[in-house]
Amino acid sequence: MTTLTLTPPSEATGELAELYAAIEKSFGGVPEGLQLFGVSPKLLSIQMQLLGYFGQHSRLSANFLALLRYVLSEDGHCQFCIGFNQALLVNAGIAPEAIQQALKNPRNGPLEDRENQLLDYVVRAVRNPHSVADAEVEELRKQGWTDQDIFDAVAHGAQHSAVDILFETFRVAPYSAS
Repeated sequence: MTTLTLTPPSEATGELAELYAAIEKSFGGVPEGLQLFGVSPKLLSIQMQLLGYFGQHSRLSANFLALLRYVLSEDGHCQFCIGFNQALLVNAGIAPEAIQQALKNPRNGPLEDRENQLLDYVVRAVRNPHSVADAEVEELRKQGWTDQDIFDAVAHGAQHSAVDILFETFRVAPYSAS
């Protein structure tokens, strides 16, 4: 249970009720983490736009994004996000051992080599922006990544780290697949 008072879907009105209805249509329910965002309906709307943008991204795969969130959530100890993203990856056919390998060294993750290179860059950039070298961007370009891809990946990682902080600060319950 969170430390803030959440509005359950059955009690939502107005803009929040409309947002919850869209979330229920997409997710089959309103997870506690999104109910937390419902404390500020405008921020929930922005978060849903971000989820929609990345969910439809033409060049960053769903597995890349989930693995990125998983690795960063382990850093932030966000139990909800760890469980949620691990479930996405396992349901996509990625072995738990391969997920753990990516956690130890993102360059050795279960994705295509170019995705693993981008994953490694983004994880290091989010952990410490000064740890990445300018020349690495050119290497990523040589792998076929555009500047927008690189920016979007770092933005997604940075924004997700902020979500981890919110979820842990306000004690969102761990993810349960049931």
